[in-house]
Amino acid sequence: MPPRRLINTTTYELYKNGDAEVKASPHYAILSHRWGKAEVTFQMLTNPQWRESNLGAEPMKKIREACKKARDRDTPIEWLWCDTCCIDKNNSEELRSSIDSMFEWYRKATVCYGYLTDVDWDPSRQQMSKSVDRPNQESVWFERGWTLQELLAPRYMEFFDRNWTFMGTRDGLSDKLQSVTGIAKKYLTGAANFKQASVATRMGWMAGRTTTEIEDIAYSMLGLLDISMPIYYGEGVKAFMRLQRTLIESSWDESLFAWTTPANGLTCYRRDNKTPVWAPNSWGLLAPSPDCFSRYRDLVVLPDLCVPRLSGSYKWVQRAIQFAMPMKSGTEVTNFFGRARKEVTLPLNCWRQHDDGKSWNVNVKLRKNGHVYSRIDCDDVVEKRGSKPSTNSVMGVDQVVTRPLTVAQPDEIDLELLPMQDTQH
Repeated sequence: MPPRRLINTTTYELYKNGDAEVKASPHYAILSHRWGKAEVTFQMLTNPQWRESNLGAEPMKKIREACKKARDRDTPIEWLWCDTCCIDKNNSEELRSSIDSMFEWYRKATVCYGYLTDVDWDPSRQQMSKSVDRPNQESVWFERGWTLQELLAPRYMEFFDRNWTFMGTRDGLSDKLQSVTGIAKKYLTGAANFKQASVATRMGWMAGRTTTEIEDIAYSMLGLLDISMPIYYGEGVKAFMRLQRTLIESSWDESLFAWTTPANGLTCYRRDNKTPVWAPNSWGLLAPSPDCFSRYRDLVVLPDLCVPRLSGSYKWVQRAIQFAMPMKSGTEVTNFFGRARKEVTLPLNCWRQHDDGKSWNVNVKLRKNGHVYSRIDCDDVVEKRGSKPSTNSVMGVDQVVTRPLTVAQPDEIDLELLPMQDTQH
């Protein structure tokens, strides 16, 4: 099913996906861009008088050029989707539905046009990413949260500079894109499905990106993580915590818990060139921002090393995560007198592959606080070479012996109360 509304690439009128004209030729192009100060809205484009008198105006230029690219293809495309004017953002239900569907809309487009408004293409230097507005920095397109899914979702993508000069396809520019985004070339070219990347890896791709609305850091990742959840604007950073709780319910990828405090602060939440600083002595198992995954975006989940856990081995319970701790003997969690150890190391079913080809198992440290545990040493994880979560051998068969641990999850952070530092570029 095409998006709810599409722009006719010849008349610039909006049509609904149920209209006979769209049904007769449902193929469409889609635009990936950074919003500017003057954008064409749904209300503008649906007003015939405004459309007629502003067709040649600057706000329409982006849409005109994208429509022309679509019309001029060897097989012309009659329709274009653009997020600024194809969604009635005054309709909250439609906005929520569009956010939930957006990944699939980009996925099903015939072509996606990546428009970088601050780049001048230099064929001799292959400079497709440097911003002309910010010396020695990449285009702002690479810093936006929504453009991450717009880069990965489409089956085919073409890039254009500020003058709509063709720079190349995503496949052809994959080496440069890999360098700028940290996304492995195999995922950019489609040689591998990016959804096979670990949760920590996909979270790491979002690190450093930002969105106008804080909640969109989470909502822009729904398609990338293949999950769905209700959309609530006004909840702030709680949205990212809800995203992770939703993952707990739908995924057994334990790299979700393999994160560290970011050295440069919570850059996803930066505002006015100021970044919140977050460095707790202890915390829970869920991170407050994708920035916490920037150091470990290379984690993998290796099926041949994973220790099968019983269903429900970890779950969300009353502001905490109850985890089935694997162990070889009771002494890993309790001492010889049967009393709970003050500190334990929790092994996760995820690994970091080093240059020598060896896989190191990732662990996090926990400290007992009353009847529950907290994560400590959040600035690092423990890597154990060639190890795997503990099992007991019963008649030659590895079996998992577990002890329940409850790891408390603190209240969501309040960005207003965190110290701020100048944003580092």
